[in-house]
Amino acid sequence: KAPWRCFAGEGRSGDDLTRPWPGADWHATRQQDWQLRAGRVECLEAGPRNAGRTLALLSRTIDDPGSEGALISVVVAGVDGSGDWRPGSQAGFLFGVGGPEVAWKRSALVQQTPAQDGGWLASLTATGRIRIASFHDELDRTGYWTVATNIDFDALPVVAESAAAVPLDRGPIRLTLTWTPREKGRGTLHLEARLVDDELAADGTTITAIIDSFAAADLVGSISLFSALGPEDSERGFAFGDFRLSGASVHEDRAWGPILAVQYLVDRSARAPAGSVLRLTAHLPAMGPHETDEGRLWLENDDGDWEQAAIGRRSRDGSDLIEFAVTGYRDRDDGRPRPYRVDYEPRFSGRRPLAAANIDSRATASYEGSIRAEPRGDRPLVVASLSCLKNQVGPIRWNETGLWFPHEELVGRVLRHDPDLLYFSGDQIYEGDLTGPDTSSPARAIADYQTKYRRFLWAFGDLMRDRPSVLVPDDHDVFHGNLWGAGGRRAVPSSGITAQDSGGYKMPADFVNVVHRSLTSTLPPPRIAAVVGMGIRTYSTSFSWGGVDFAVLSDRLWKSSPTTTVPEARFRNGWIQEPGFDPRDADDPEAELLGPDQERFLARWAEERDEATWTKVLLTQSPFSCLHSLPAATRSDAVVGQQEPPRPGEYPPDDAPVADGDSNGWPQGARRRAVALLARAGALHLAGDQHLGTVAWYGIDDWRDGSIAFTSPAMGNTWPRRWMPKEPGARRPTDEMGRAATPRYTGDYRDGFGNRVTVMAVANPEENGLEPKLLKNRAPGFGIVRFDPGAQTVTLEAWPLWDSKTPYPGWPIVLDARARPLGIWTPTR
Repeated sequence: KAPWRCFAGEGRSGDDLTRPWPGADWHATRQQDWQLRAGRVECLEAGPRNAGRTLALLSRTIDDPGSEGALISVVVAGVDGSGDWRPGSQAGFLFGVGGPEVAWKRSALVQQTPAQDGGWLASLTATGRIRIASFHDELDRTGYWTVATNIDFDALPVVAESAAAVPLDRGPIRLTLTWTPREKGRGTLHLEARLVDDELAADGTTITAIIDSFAAADLVGSISLFSALGPEDSERGFAFGDFRLSGASVHEDRAWGPILAVQYLVDRSARAPAGSVLRLTAHLPAMGPHETDEGRLWLENDDGDWEQAAIGRRSRDGSDLIEFAVTGYRDRDDGRPRPYRVDYEPRFSGRRPLAAANIDSRATASYEGSIRAEPRGDRPLVVASLSCLKNQVGPIRWNETGLWFPHEELVGRVLRHDPDLLYFSGDQIYEGDLTGPDTSSPARAIADYQTKYRRFLWAFGDLMRDRPSVLVPDDHDVFHGNLWGAGGRRAVPSSGITAQDSGGYKMPADFVNVVHRSLTSTLPPPRIAAVVGMGIRTYSTSFSWGGVDFAVLSDRLWKSSPTTTVPEARFRNGWIQEPGFDPRDADDPEAELLGPDQERFLARWAEERDEATWTKVLLTQSPFSCLHSLPAATRSDAVVGQQEPPRPGEYPPDDAPVADGDSNGWPQGARRRAVALLARAGALHLAGDQHLGTVAWYGIDDWRDGSIAFTSPAMGNTWPRRWMPKEPGARRPTDEMGRAATPRYTGDYRDGFGNRVTVMAVANPEENGLEPKLLKNRAPGFGIVRFDPGAQTVTLEAWPLWDSKTPYPGWPIVLDARARPLGIWTPTR
């Protein structure tokens, strides 16, 4: 039968649709690398560092070539025309990627580096020859925080290569791979290259590479277009047109877009217009400048009919999202979730309709989900606290042993608790995840962020589809290792001080605002100045839902830099370098943590009472203490990523509390004000960032006179902090025999900056023998908080990634919500 075709415009001038998004059938491993133009897709990246750009086909895979065989064919040309290619250039496609044992979303990320389950590369090379090479044999080059770069694709193990060459300067070339079955699951693999101008000529220029016996099982898997380097004298790579595929299975449910994901939040606070507002944001891929702006939100009424609830317009700032607001929103009368639908039609206003260019047959896309019913009466509100999501650490493998995305185990574990509300407290992305941060231009930086954030949405979109969520940015989301926002000014290096250490934001306001908007657009309007510093939009606010009054603050945006505030300590990246300097002397009365505007808001919120709510919760990125330890006299945290975790029951011999200026243990005076305001509110504090699950009772004038903070474990941990001081904590609870009932690292302490803190529970990393080791021996997981209005209790649970029955040792912790400040420590037995 006729093959499935895509990108069939082949560069005809009438196909004048141009946009980064190639269509719902495809996934670009980096948004900035690809564009759809004139009916074909073009790779815009031609540098050696990031060579090996891929565009993955989502909606079709070869699952069983069977008796009909299989065909993959595409037309290849330089984006800027024909001519000589740079040495090492390759253009073609990967096939047999992953296979039935590898999640298809994971296979869609294969790029740049050959490794296990990377498949096979069928390509045209700079010599004009064609070859089939292994993309699943690892090379000597390995990466750790990112995948290996500057790969020599000519060094791949070649299993078949043509003897002749095709002239590269005579126009586009069709590359065609066919597999013809023979017997016992094997067949002939035939790769052919032919000049497009000669396609109809019987005597046209054709070259071939053949494998006489190739297993059908090695053909099974995903397919990606592949571009490495490009033609001479061009800053862009290769273009691909008229893609054809036969012998593949169809998976329409895997197509992604034009609505990628939805996040929403319902605010029931007394400040909300008409008593309730539903805010919903639909995330789109990077669309073209002339495409449709309008989207429509529909809600199902109590009779089961769709009613239009709101119209929204696509943003034009690089965030590519549509925001909707429904004032006076109410739940169904029967308490069931209310279905919603978002419609968006990607329509181009040029001379040819979209379908005629054979780009994407789905003219109008609908995305459906449900608005969760608010917990009422005595039903507990269940909140999932989630933070810090890395997708890969260590040598890459394109399977679950070396690539954690799409985090199906984690998502499944969270879903077992059926949370009513999701709180993502920051580091939804890491700027160096898989590929390093692209800051070569403002537009490419935004595209690079969007690539990584959309990857997050791809992993968590189904979890967010049917339940409200709160997301806030942390340092890595805005391309920082550590962030001292200094009121939102631009960070510039000076006098031997790095830009990061000088305070402020390294990235421009337009970039930061895209990050803030993409994460916080569903929050109510800020209750502080809407714009600060160099023009950064704020999001500090409050909302109520499920009987709980929430406040959302930024503990990064106003925070002072210790390097510039306390020069005598010679802070570097948050760590004191001056020998003998006492961290307790690092406080400065002028140093900021939350900043005056947020402190005033927090003071107002602490006094506000709403009869529809029974307890309060503060949501920020980081706890107001410095709860991690390292060997004594350590002057940086560089060792953290290389530390071997202790075995169960073992302790490091000489750990002591550290003074890390990136933590909110500094500045002490501003921290003290924040903790006092939190105690006045009687609020629980939920945070993340530290990569270490903890419950801590803040102290102000004495131990345990403040409120309690729950810091969730990291979901994907790159930096396995620990709290295992050599000295045991004071005043630990005892059993009936008078013996300590909790581990020695619990109890009353002063943190590295001298702040009073009582440690109630810690999920320390340990050598547990689980694989993959670089993920599971670093104490990954998530937090669950259960607010029970009937019992007037708050239950804190830290859950490991691998266990759905038993939380980490020391949890759950049950708090008496009637206590002011929130407290009462009853150890778990």
